[in-house]
Amino acid sequence: MVVNHAGTLTQDYFKSYIKLIMNVNECPLEETKNIAFKQLFGTNESRFGKETYKNFLLAYQKLENEIE
Repeated sequence: MVVNHAGTLTQDYFKSYIKLIMNVNECPLEETKNIAFKQLFGTNESRFGKETYKNFLLAYQKLENEIE
């Protein structure tokens, strides 16, 4: 997946991306989070900036609350 480095990625973007991975791979949310993180950030959580990483975590938390 190609990601534009020019802007901060939103929580909505990450929610959609995580849901897509979860549906395609038919895996639990925690596993999906790990897959999404590796695909987007590699091993560097600040790859796209602190705000983008924060939005990733917040999107995950929102999905976690929705699923409970």
